[in-house]
Amino acid sequence: MTTAPPRPGPAAAAAVHLADHLESAAFAPPPPPPPPPSPTTILTAWSRLRDPSTSPADALAALQTLHHHRRALRLSPAHASLLLPLLPLHPRLVAPLLAAAPHLVPASVPASLPFAPRLLLLGARASAKDLLGHASFGKPASTAKNPGSGESTSGYDDDPVVAVSRILEDVERGDQSIDDLDHLALTGVGYALAPADEVQFRRILVCLLRICGRTGNLATGVRVLKLMEWLVMGFVESRKMRKVQVLFELISPEKCEAEGYVLFPVVMAACGGLRALRVASARYRLDFDPQLKQAPEWTIQFASEQAVSEGRPADDQHILVQCVALGLTRCGQVAFHESVLQCVCTGLLKELLPLPDLLRMSVENAEGNSAEFVKAQVNQHLDSVLFKEAGPVTGVLCNQYSYANDKAKSFAETCVWEYAQEIYCHLRAAVLLHRGKQDDLITVIDKIAEASFLMVVVFAAEVTKHRLNAKSSEGFQPEVAARILVAFSCVEHLRRLRLPEYTEAVRSAVLAIQEDAAAAALFIQSMPSYTDLTSKPDLPTLAGTKYIWHRDEVQTSRILFYLRVVPTCVGLIPVHMIQDKVASIMFLYLQHSNEKVTSASHSVMASFSSSGSDTDQDARAALKEQLTFYYIKRSLEAYPGVTPFDGLASGVAALVRHLPAGSAAILFCIHSLVVKAKDLCEVAKAQNKSLWRSWEESTDPCKKMLDLLLRLIFLVDIQSFPYLLKELAEFVTLLPKEGQDALLDDMHAHVAESDDVTRKPVLVSWLQSLSYLSSQSSRESHSKAMSAAASVASDELTLNRAMARL
Repeated sequence: MTTAPPRPGPAAAAAVHLADHLESAAFAPPPPPPPPPSPTTILTAWSRLRDPSTSPADALAALQTLHHHRRALRLSPAHASLLLPLLPLHPRLVAPLLAAAPHLVPASVPASLPFAPRLLLLGARASAKDLLGHASFGKPASTAKNPGSGESTSGYDDDPVVAVSRILEDVERGDQSIDDLDHLALTGVGYALAPADEVQFRRILVCLLRICGRTGNLATGVRVLKLMEWLVMGFVESRKMRKVQVLFELISPEKCEAEGYVLFPVVMAACGGLRALRVASARYRLDFDPQLKQAPEWTIQFASEQAVSEGRPADDQHILVQCVALGLTRCGQVAFHESVLQCVCTGLLKELLPLPDLLRMSVENAEGNSAEFVKAQVNQHLDSVLFKEAGPVTGVLCNQYSYANDKAKSFAETCVWEYAQEIYCHLRAAVLLHRGKQDDLITVIDKIAEASFLMVVVFAAEVTKHRLNAKSSEGFQPEVAARILVAFSCVEHLRRLRLPEYTEAVRSAVLAIQEDAAAAALFIQSMPSYTDLTSKPDLPTLAGTKYIWHRDEVQTSRILFYLRVVPTCVGLIPVHMIQDKVASIMFLYLQHSNEKVTSASHSVMASFSSSGSDTDQDARAALKEQLTFYYIKRSLEAYPGVTPFDGLASGVAALVRHLPAGSAAILFCIHSLVVKAKDLCEVAKAQNKSLWRSWEESTDPCKKMLDLLLRLIFLVDIQSFPYLLKELAEFVTLLPKEGQDALLDDMHAHVAESDDVTRKPVLVSWLQSLSYLSSQSSRESHSKAMSAAASVASDELTLNRAMARL
């Protein structure tokens, strides 16, 4: 909450508020005051200061106690007399205490005081003088002495506003050096600006901006914004609108060029002033002149143009970009301007969320002290105002984007999509290098990575509203959908939860590529090649290390995203792309150690087997048959274990339904499943002697495989149907008697539950014959039984008779 320039009564509280408000170089509200001290605590501190025998250490402790509870204190002249002798010894503790009671600040501020405490006390005097009149200020400066020190005054005019002005002019000329403009100095300047006349106001403000530009940093810029917001709010409340006009004139683009300002404090001043106008307008329902609001916006636009122009020193450009981005989070919506959008986008990706640079640094400095240095850099950034404002700046970027022209939109999109690609490349290397060695480094980097993921998602969601909406002015642009999905694949490893914005953006993008073959092809083209997936990243730091592709976490997350999207548009993907790129990746990840990935690979095969196309129907059908042979072989060799049964079952069901009737690929599938079932049953029997007695409740892989074969009875085409029954009959007759009985019970249950009135009569006859054969207990008739089973299958189920029945 802003506070107006001090008025009679609350002046002390206002002074404390402004100093506390400016103390933090962040936009969070100041921390709440400490709990009220006990009277004993305060009385003890004052008594120690009164006691001449108190040691310097005890006096310092007493001062620190009073400083800590300064918001709760009410100073009297007696208290001030105790503090004044201590001012030269502990200026940064004593000056804020005195400034809280500006009417008690001495008429003479010692020139020997450090820069910041001296400005604070002069500002406090200026605020009190503005309230109480010139008569309250004791002796003239030419004769006054510094109480307790015997030193003369600063030598400036008795008017504290003039004194502040001249001190700043000395600093600007170089006659006086300072290390930094901290919150105490800026508080004093703020209190001098509040009552200053127009001439002094101009002098002080111009000096302040020049000094900030020369000696300041981002923290100074943040404090300038807060200070200008406080000042303008006070001017509006006290109806001193002329000062607001003067402020905006002094930071106008024309004045900036004429005076040669360093621009970062100027743009922060503009943002602070604009914020105050908007807060006052909403709070007091005031209607300001539109030109008054436009003035700081022009300054912001001018600063943005300079920030993105070439030829500026790198340090100046960095801090200016940072200040534009941060300042816009405080002042509310501003009109779209191409340079503002570019500046915010650059600031967000390079300064606020520099994840690619931090990842690159972690890879290049991976050992010993270097890794600790990188960790310290990351932690420092996590604590900075830049990182904490990443969310609001993302909102500014989206707002600017929503009003941008097509050229500016394309610029922002390209920046964010390339940023996601950079994250993928460097994150992949960092995780490969540090996992198991520097896990704590990965943990701290993950905090920035999570924010980067959220930024990409929120921006992509905004893009979908404009590029993937047929009702938008830009029209429907499906190629943008492919780029959004590619960007999401690059940051998939960072996804911890599914946000509504993420879900909506993915849904919109997937729907778009489902309706556009070119967009679908563009998405598939972006998939890493088989060679890329199985090769070690080309980085010197990984030289000599063994690369295992299925342990590459970041790469696996990205491919999983692709494998989940491909089934949604597989019908639009050209056959040559399926053959050249998708198939090899699908088969590679069929044997991945992560079940989610293998299941997704089976889904790709199932969806491709089910897909159709009017343009390349014959080529697609031929490829389906070709892929089936390797799919079955690669899936079964990893079952049980890597291959998930549900994935295998869905893939087999899809291919037997959609391959040509009687296809050699279907017959190969049936035969391979039966062979696998035999092997599994042999293994299971050796491990579990009671296998057949507990068959009905069994979850053994061999039971699942036989259940799949029984399901195929009602799925395969009529031309493959006799072959399946023949293979099953041969398998059953090879089992021991208890195994035959268990399996026949399963078969009878499947047939009984079926409502397939065409196949059921055939199956009933087949089961009767098979049951008869299995009832023959003599093992000597095994050869005859096999011939009979084959005869049943061939006589009862020849192609012509089966077709006639069906």
